[in-house]
Amino acid sequence: MSNSASPVIEELSEDVCWELLDAAAVGRLAVAADDGVDIFPVNYLVKDRVIFFRSAPGAKLMDITEHPSVAFETEGVHRRVRWSVVVKGQAERLGVDADIEESGVLGLRSLSPRDKWNYVRITPSAVTGRRFTAPGRSVKEIAKALFGG
Repeated sequence: MSNSASPVIEELSEDVCWELLDAAAVGRLAVAADDGVDIFPVNYLVKDRVIFFRSAPGAKLMDITEHPSVAFETEGVHRRVRWSVVVKGQAERLGVDADIEESGVLGLRSLSPRDKWNYVRITPSAVTGRRFTAPGRSVKEIAKALFGG
């Protein structure tokens, strides 16, 4: 493959990462579990460069309580460009009504039919992002060039 046909990989600034995070609505939360790592899709919102989501009782909440270091990822596609943003940080269940109300998480709608009365904040320690672009090529062609297949 010649250089002109090679995908361009661009590291994103933290400001651009937060803009993309704020524009998306669903991400994946990676948490340490006693038997490895689990990944959960979550609806979320961003406020003041902090991520908030709702959770039903269960494994995700228990894992966060025992292992609060988490990774969170969201991605998207726009025309011929694919992007991904990863946030590493500490997750904690919110327990103070004022914090819950101020976060805006009470208005967050979930795609899951389960009741979600637990509210979680991810305070970031690192935010990174990349954008993959290949002029004149489709996203599928870019993915194939990057990841094979």
